[in-house]
Parts: sequence; structure tokens; C-alpha cells
Amino acid sequence: MSNKKPLKNQSNAKIQEISLDNLKNILRREEEFRDIDNWKFKHISVGEMQNTYKISKEQKEFFIKELKNHEAQMEYYLCQLKLKHLLYSLYPNLLKQKILVRQFIRGKMLTSKHINSDLLKDFAIMRNTMNDKDFFDKYNIFSLKNYSQKDDGFYKKGLENNFLYAPKSLEKLDKYKLKEVDYFWKILKHVNKDKNKIIADYVNMPFAKQHQDFREDNIIVTIDNKQKLIDWGSSYGYHPFMQDLAPFLISNPKALKTYTKFSDNCKKATKQQIKRWLYVALVVRFLGVIRWRLDPCEERVNTRENCRKYISYEYKTYKELLS
Repeated sequence: MSNKKPLKNQSNAKIQEISLDNLKNILRREEEFRDIDNWKFKHISVGEMQNTYKISKEQKEFFIKELKNHEAQMEYYLCQLKLKHLLYSLYPNLLKQKILVRQFIRGKMLTSKHINSDLLKDFAIMRNTMNDKDFFDKYNIFSLKNYSQKDDGFYKKGLENNFLYAPKSLEKLDKYKLKEVDYFWKILKHVNKDKNKIIADYVNMPFAKQHQDFREDNIIVTIDNKQKLIDWGSSYGYHPFMQDLAPFLISNPKALKTYTKFSDNCKKATKQQIKRWLYVALVVRFLGVIRWRLDPCEERVNTRENCRKYISYEYKTYKELLS
């Protein structure tokens, strides 16, 4: 939903995928998968990497995925934390070869922005720990250089560009002549009045590790109603810390109270400061929705009716920016 800052030591790295045979050879080194040829592989078409499967044998089911460097690194951190609501690999050593193996989770995607307190607590704990430079360095197996606690100009420039781009993006939807698109225009004009202050407050917010694709289709609701966060493929680095969660906290006082209770950054701030951070982060997410989610060629807005439904849903959240 926002500009992703490339890793400084692999900004132009080409994704090198292994063959399925090589993947099986890597897996068979583990006792569980000695007989990997007896397992059934079902390909899952998601993400950039070809090697994504559900594998099964008798009653056992695992999710297998080849990872990019930064994703494998984040999964390795999660293995150290072992937080129930942030799914992690069962085989940390395989992450060094960029292979994720975790229990296959049955459930459905979250269909609202009502987030459970257990997930929020685990997410806050993850961020608190990841902001410890000693922890970051100790488990940094890929020697990535994306630990940051302040903006070097990248995020300021990115937000300035999103403010500039947003009107052009919305203009593409004017052809539908929808009142829902007019709602978004109204919000955009409103936040533009405070643009310079929003940008300044955004880049001076405390930084924290981001999921960076924190939205409903990356949260699995299990059959026992637990929420599990998945897919760290966009988690390139550290950003102003409220950005991920803002849409899920803005109109949910209980969720906001839970997060502020466990977040170290929030513990150091006043209630008024937290409210301002939340507002600014919501503006950033709103601009991200406009820029990255409203292209007319995308299925969610490729017809008049799809566009109406999608913007109506998101307006329930972003209308808070008018308050």
C-alpha cells in the first residue's frame, strides 16, 4: 500500500528460484521429510515465488514456500519470538536456505477490520523486540542493513509523491460517476489542507518493524476463531510505526487501548500524541489505498459495481479523517 524501501545491500537483486527437485532434496534432509517422494504436492498460486505448496501425507499437512532474502530473515526473527498469532516456521535452519515450512492452517480471510486483542498484543511484542538493536543483530543471518530508527528522506519523499499522485489516481475513477468516489475526493481535499504538517509528523514518528501489507487478506481466521497474521513478503524494513495498524485501530477504542497498553512506543507518549500519530498514519494508508489499490485494471475496481462496493467498504474506515 505504500512505497517499499529496497534493502540497501540487494536493491536490484534478481529473484533466483530453485527447481522443485532441488526443493525436495532440501526437505528430505529433515527427518520428517526423508520420504518426501511419498508426499503429495499441491501448488498454490500466490505471491512472486513459484515454489509455494501445500504438502500432505496421511493426516499431516504443511505449508511450504520459497522465500526472498528479507522475508526469510523476518521469518527467522519470528522463530525466535514464537508468538502464537504471528505464524512462524517449524524448521528455522531451513530458513537459512530460504525455505519456509509451517503447519498448514485451515480458515478464512478476515472480512472486516475488527482485529482481536491477542493478535495486537503479539504484534506489539514483536515490534518491541525488533526495536532492540542487539536482538536485530544477533539473529540477522542474512546480514541485512535495514535497521533504522529515523527517516533519511525516503519516507518524506514517498509521502510527498503520494499526495501528488492521489488526484491523478482518483480521476481515473470519475468515469463511473459514483457518489462513493466523491466521498474519497472530499477526504483527499480535507487532508490536503494539512499536508505539510502531516508529512512532518509522519517522518518524525517513532520507527518500528512493519509487516507493510497488513490488511484483511493477510489475516487468517481459524476454525476456532483465532486470528493469524501471515505473509511477510513486503516487510522490507522499519517505518513510522503506526502505519500498519491505523485502519484497524481508528474506530475501535478497545483495540487501540490494547495496542497502547503493550506498545513501548505508546507507553512513552501522551494520549494526544498517540491520537495524532494514528490520524497521520491513517492519512498515509488512505493515500496508499488510492495509489496502489484503485487502478481501474484491478478486479476490485474494474467495474462500476466493484468500485462502488470496494470504496464503500473502505470509506467506513477513512471517513474518520473528516472528524
